[in-house]
Amino acid sequence: MKILFGFVFLVLMPLAAFASEEGAVNPHMTWRIIDFILFAAIIYYFVKNPIVNFFKERKETIKNSFEESEKLKEEAEKLLKETEEKLNQLEKETKQIIETFSSMAEKERENILKEAEIAIKRIRDSIEEEKVFLLNKAKLELLRRMTQEAIGSVKEKLSSIGMNEHKEINKKFIRSISQ
Repeated sequence: MKILFGFVFLVLMPLAAFASEEGAVNPHMTWRIIDFILFAAIIYYFVKNPIVNFFKERKETIKNSFEESEKLKEEAEKLLKETEEKLNQLEKETKQIIETFSSMAEKERENILKEAEIAIKRIRDSIEEEKVFLLNKAKLELLRRMTQEAIGSVKEKLSSIGMNEHKEINKKFIRSISQ
């Protein structure tokens, strides 16, 4: 009702001011004003509820949208927080995996170095054994050659000495063995 009086007041005030300029109110103007007021009242009567309902529904829609956006915002913040926690956890796990693999790699490196040292020692030992073997073989070959040459030389001497000298050498040899 206040709205109706406010509307009528707003419409009639300018008309009253317009009419006062001419000095009198035109009778046709009065009927026009009355027609306009009745038209405005009828429109107001029929349009008031749909407009009020529209604005109420719009207000509710906006309110619901705002509440829904607040819920979505809270869910998004919650998801963001969870995602950040997961990322932090992933970073920790990644660091732990890197540290684990680094320590495993270091242990593997140490094992490889130990195995290489052992292999080098085996190779050195093998080379040393081979060297000793070859040296002994060379000594034996040298001894065999020397023996053969000595035998050959003894044979030559024995062939050049006579039987009496031969008997004398055998006696000396037997005496030297028996002592």
